[in-house]
Amino acid sequence: MTPTHKKQYLSTWLAKVLFFLVVLVSFSSCKEETNPYYITPEQIEAQKKIDEETIRKYFRANNVDTTKVVRLNSGLYILTKKAGEGDVIKAGQYAEVNYIGRNVSNDVFDSSFRSGKPFSVLVGAGQVIKGWDEGLQQMRKGEEANLYIPSYLGYGMYGSGSIPPNSVLIFEIDVLQVR
Repeated sequence: MTPTHKKQYLSTWLAKVLFFLVVLVSFSSCKEETNPYYITPEQIEAQKKIDEETIRKYFRANNVDTTKVVRLNSGLYILTKKAGEGDVIKAGQYAEVNYIGRNVSNDVFDSSFRSGKPFSVLVGAGQVIKGWDEGLQQMRKGEEANLYIPSYLGYGMYGSGSIPPNSVLIFEIDVLQVR
């Protein structure tokens, strides 16, 4: 190797080392605690407790018959108002539904009736919030139910449009068709 090649090799090697060090320092300064979008496990658990209490308060304030409400392991609550027929909806099936979405103040924030036509969704494909995907897979054609969705199965700590962060959601769902 000629002296010129050695200098070029050394300078290339030195540039690579410096680049690596800059990247390493950059990543080490990005601690989870300084990231405004990082949610700690403790924050998640605290919000789950708040959501649970919010749902229970809603039940008391609105005289919901809790003997007829089913709580799933995820924290989703389902109140069947009218039984459906056939098998439960499976992931990969399309469900056509009418729905009304409310917050715990009973203010409507969304409804399929506003568009004048039912809403169609591919169940289990992540096209809707987790609470819907899970709740629909507990329902059948012709069934009417209320889903009480904790925020972490809804829009979480960021909210969406008119839905504030950490909002418990209530959906009245009527399954019209399953295919």
